[in-house]
Amino acid sequence: MNHLFPYIERTLVQPDVSINEQYAVLDEVTQLGLAGLTVAPFWVKKMRRELGDTHPAVLSAVVGFPYGYQRTEVKQLELELALNDGATEVEIVLNTSALLSPTSVWLKIELVKLVAVAHAQERLLTVILDTDLLDTEQTERMIRLATDAGTDFIKNGTGITGKAFSIEQARWFRQTVPRSVGVKIIADGASETDLDSLVQAGVDRLTLSNRISL
Repeated sequence: MNHLFPYIERTLVQPDVSINEQYAVLDEVTQLGLAGLTVAPFWVKKMRRELGDTHPAVLSAVVGFPYGYQRTEVKQLELELALNDGATEVEIVLNTSALLSPTSVWLKIELVKLVAVAHAQERLLTVILDTDLLDTEQTERMIRLATDAGTDFIKNGTGITGKAFSIEQARWFRQTVPRSVGVKIIADGASETDLDSLVQAGVDRLTLSNRISL
């Protein structure tokens, strides 16, 4: 399991997360040498103080979580505040509802603006697609849109729909996203063998909301 630690990101975005849980995950990230942790915008400044400025772990903040319904201006402000508070990466939830409407052209416009803000500060940006709500054609369309906008990573979900992990779907996602773009996979419920398989397939980050069992 140790060889997987550099690929694992811990996520703390559930609404009932406590400060004690966050301290426990900080210890986990530091002691195991995990890739990083993802938190709600409210906690970014606190987590940055706890990690310090030289900690190697990525500190990522979700923006527009969990449904991506916010206006672009609101997402941009949330992104800027997260970066100012010390986030080294941001994860933007794409508006699935907009994809299913005639206004879907605005999704790319929104992403281009947000990617530009992040890249201007030399920070990485992840686009979150809630693939549990999309069919294959819609998922492929979203992937093309995010890729064309210049995103650094694409993530296969928010983790709030409760759908069970599928190794086949995770592999398909990695195969579908261009190799020039990194991939994050929600891996709660995956076995160690599954995690190994995903890393070998080229998945860059494995995101887990549950504590790692050694």
